[in-house]
Amino acid sequence: MSTKQCASYTIPYGHNDSKVIDGETFEKYQRFTEQTIANLSNEITKLEEKLDVFTNLLEISQYINQYIKSQDLFPLINDMLIGVFGAKYCTIYIKSDADYIPVTPRQFSAASIDLEKALIYKYHQHHFVINSEEPIYQSMGNNQDIYSCLGVPIQINSAPLGFVIIQHQQKYYFTNQHSTFLSSLANHIGVAIENNILYNKIVESASKDGLTNIFNKKYFLDTISGMPNLEQLNYSIVMIDIDNFKMVNDTYGHPYGDEVLKTICSLLKHYTRPKDIVARYGGEEIIIFFNQFTNEELLRQRLESIRQKIQETQISGDTFTSSVTASFGCYIKEDHPLSLDSAIKYADDNLYICKRSGKNKVIISKQKDVI
Repeated sequence: MSTKQCASYTIPYGHNDSKVIDGETFEKYQRFTEQTIANLSNEITKLEEKLDVFTNLLEISQYINQYIKSQDLFPLINDMLIGVFGAKYCTIYIKSDADYIPVTPRQFSAASIDLEKALIYKYHQHHFVINSEEPIYQSMGNNQDIYSCLGVPIQINSAPLGFVIIQHQQKYYFTNQHSTFLSSLANHIGVAIENNILYNKIVESASKDGLTNIFNKKYFLDTISGMPNLEQLNYSIVMIDIDNFKMVNDTYGHPYGDEVLKTICSLLKHYTRPKDIVARYGGEEIIIFFNQFTNEELLRQRLESIRQKIQETQISGDTFTSSVTASFGCYIKEDHPLSLDSAIKYADDNLYICKRSGKNKVIISKQKDVI
């Protein structure tokens, strides 16, 4: 009859103590130790993954915060999300009243935007992941259909601010992990957007005239003076003065005078181009910078049309309506170097001639010598 041999091991417990255990107990001890090490290793891996996510969030947040004052914040965030998620497209929507407005460049049709808006309303400020065997929708004529779509709301203090939708051509590309990570990013994006909107409001407020809501003199001079190669640019400067404005104030009161200014400035904004700059220069004087508009005949037609419109416009007071006229002095700077101050002075000289020769007319000159 054979007997089973069982090895024994000495396990140290201290400097002077030790315990002898058999092989079976040692194996249990060894398995327990290995499992404990494996569990700790898994926990460390998870912590490292969380640390990586946190580090990425921190880096992305710092990147976004660099551009809080930028007019290109939305395209920058859009491109950053495409890079981070390895996606094909990304669209940021901002909530406006009862609608969501896309604020980033699109490669999709109007029907695709309507489909995305429907998804936003369907999920009602909750994130979603859509992976499909069939195309969710088609991109603009380049045979690059979208099979995966990820959407996450942008919120500030639980209030809806917008929505981010990321698209990919690959099937089953997005996972819940993508959704969780984008949700974390959306918090940082929301703060950046809110700060950007607030900053732009402050900048706009500082650059606008409080009464007329057109630009103020400082903004006008700073903006044009900052244009590159200004002395070589071709442009026209127009100085406008409301005729007999002191008499208007004295006759009808300053509230009516304010209404006259607001109405005239609104007309000027309406009949100028987006790239032109209309500003209140002082009192009842308004100045216009017509960028790259130096054709004398066309410019005269434009200014005469505005002058006529001002004359025809009835402006209401408390119990009456009346109209005013305006005088225009214009200087065309074309194909010769000249400082902005000189161009403004020449336009102002023409305005003075206009006021002295009967008012309610347009006087234009060009190509004066530099002084």
